Amino acid sequence: MRRIAVIRLGAMGDIVLATAAIGALARRYPDAGIDFICKRDFAGLLAHDPRLARVIPFDHRGRHRGLRGLLSFLHDLPRERYDCVVDLQANARSRAIMRCLRAGRRVEWPKRGLRRRLLVRGIGRKRKAPGVVERYLSALAPLGVTGEVAPKLFPRPDPGVALPRRPFIAIAPGAHWQTKRWPAERFAELAAAIGNATWDIVLVGGEGDREACAAVAAGAPFPVLDLCGRLDLTQLVTVLSKAALLVCNDTGAMHVAEAAGTPVIALFGPTVRGFGFAPWREESAVIERDLSCRPCSVHGSARCPRGHFRCLRGIPTAQVQSAIRPLLQKHLGRLMI
Repeated sequence: MRRIAVIRLGAMGDIVLATAAIGALARRYPDAGIDFICKRDFAGLLAHDPRLARVIPFDHRGRHRGLRGLLSFLHDLPRERYDCVVDLQANARSRAIMRCLRAGRRVEWPKRGLRRRLLVRGIGRKRKAPGVVERYLSALAPLGVTGEVAPKLFPRPDPGVALPRRPFIAIAPGAHWQTKRWPAERFAELAAAIGNATWDIVLVGGEGDREACAAVAAGAPFPVLDLCGRLDLTQLVTVLSKAALLVCNDTGAMHVAEAAGTPVIALFGPTVRGFGFAPWREESAVIERDLSCRPCSVHGSARCPRGHFRCLRGIPTAQVQSAIRPLLQKHLGRLMI
């Protein structure tokens, strides 16, 4: 194959995990030009990926919004012929894009959104299912793609911001949905417990996470570097690639860190690993509670359906600190080699 297009219009974590498919296609067809179509908001994640010929941004908040915007996007799609188009989104919009691209072959992954909804209803919770990355790669099998490939992001050489000279731990206390947020005061307690003469603390997040990051910074008994709202996605990749560890909720930053080479300690509340979006690095860990009410939603929600929020409020700071300690010791050991 000489030209391949990949479509993934999801959120940050979806794009990051889809880089496994990019890697698998590039390995199987090293001379192919691969184009990637994603939302404009997340195109920066792929800005330095040498495996891609180009990234085609879909501006779903601006000029490509709504039906008229979609039609405009379809009209502007590349006119050259692709050997294959791979749809990793599998919804009406991505199918429209796939059908408007001139392609010799079209491949669509089985989304299986119903399984997550059944898990929320308590059906199939004990059944083991493949993760999203594994399913992405399985969808490529008809193209002769085999083997395992991990998600990978490519940091730019310079983050464009001043970072601590000492090793640092990154903390991302925010999340889009309120029920996916471990309380900010717990993150502040954690920062106070792990930040010391050896480790600096760097806070990261988007514009909507400023309040949570400010609360963590205010609760720490020493200065922390608050980069919340100050980084574009290319900078975020680079900053997280330089961290010893990221402590976060179940959010896109978790996937960015792992794909940039950094282990994570992730706190899961309303969502579960069975959804297929859990950390995959061997040294990473998920901290969660075994509760009958989990999972309670597919993506998270504005408030706990039961009103108690035990899934995350019930995780003590000491438990997270205990999970972090061996990872930091291992990182220091690598620095001394």
